[in-house]
Amino acid sequence: FEAAEQVRKIPSQSQHFRSAVGLLPGAVDKHYDGYTCMISDAINDIADGKKQRAQFHTPESEIERMRSEKITCQHRQRGNQERNLDAACVADYREDVDYFPQRSRFTRSNQLAVEYGAHFKRVSFRPAVETGETLEILLVQCGTPVPAHAAGTLVVEVPVRRLATGNSAMLGAADELGIVERLVGVENTRSVTVESVRQRVATGQIQELWGTANANIEPIMALQPDVYLSFYSAYPQFNLHPQLHRLGVRALPQADHLEGHPLGRAEWLKMLALLVNREAEANQRFALIEAQYQAWQAVAAQARTRPQVMAGFPSARDSFEVFGALNQRARLLADAGGEYVLADLRKPGSLLQVSFEQMYLAAADAPAWIGARPGFASLAQMREATPRADWFAAVR
Repeated sequence: FEAAEQVRKIPSQSQHFRSAVGLLPGAVDKHYDGYTCMISDAINDIADGKKQRAQFHTPESEIERMRSEKITCQHRQRGNQERNLDAACVADYREDVDYFPQRSRFTRSNQLAVEYGAHFKRVSFRPAVETGETLEILLVQCGTPVPAHAAGTLVVEVPVRRLATGNSAMLGAADELGIVERLVGVENTRSVTVESVRQRVATGQIQELWGTANANIEPIMALQPDVYLSFYSAYPQFNLHPQLHRLGVRALPQADHLEGHPLGRAEWLKMLALLVNREAEANQRFALIEAQYQAWQAVAAQARTRPQVMAGFPSARDSFEVFGALNQRARLLADAGGEYVLADLRKPGSLLQVSFEQMYLAAADAPAWIGARPGFASLAQMREATPRADWFAAVR
């Protein structure tokens, strides 16, 4: 509908607000400061039939929607707001307003913490693996001043409009938060399984950022995302975010795979929500995930036996690629009623190398093998490509 044409009547000095309105569809509906009330009054007048609908060429269906979702200016009058601004900037900053009435906290993650100010969020990332690095991230509501911060702090304006990711693990979370339309780049478009993301790939709205090590830096820079979620490796030499920072790209570490608990990994949904001011949606979704996980854990706890489970796959002639016993995947096996064969490998890493002999000694008689190398059309094909797989009872 064209009620937003009222923006054109606003004086030229309000360009900042007009730009904010154009952030995303729905921005007018979700912004309550400054000149928004002029627009909302026009919308409400149309909904009430006070103005000629033909003047705005407004469809009847849109009139009905406006009647059911009338916009008000009470937030401005109260000096506070009821919802986070997830699609617009602040037009008229005031120190007495809490711009984040909907907040999250991390209760399961052992790597993330967040503290809120009235118009900013301070996020601390301390990786579970020993890389010698910690990262402080300052998320500032756009249209408000940047608070004092330590040198080296990564400053990001929120809500983020253009998001790219170097790993597909967060695509499902983007879908659940309803922000797929903000995705502009993924590492590998061919491996995407989330349907809403696949549709954007098919229409050319999401670009591929495929590359090995430093080879994908240029495509990331060319895409100009507001934030790039960079896969975080336990091996610092493989991490891209320090180089991207030097080049002016706001790269945030994505280390959900290094969490010690599956619910800690699931809680990275909240990290994504912090970037788009959708904490309320993330809190609701995570509460459901947590309840379902605990219910299934209780069922598994009733099992009379706990089978030995091997995991990982041969990565070379004489080694296996596995994960540590302190990693969330090992906890997942335990909560599902299994016993990880490498329980003595007391490390949090998600990608570790052990010798073939070590794996054989631990897993030769294990009845289950989870996470064997993908890409084989059949068990027979896997056995042909990896003859020594027959040494394990799970294959036989």
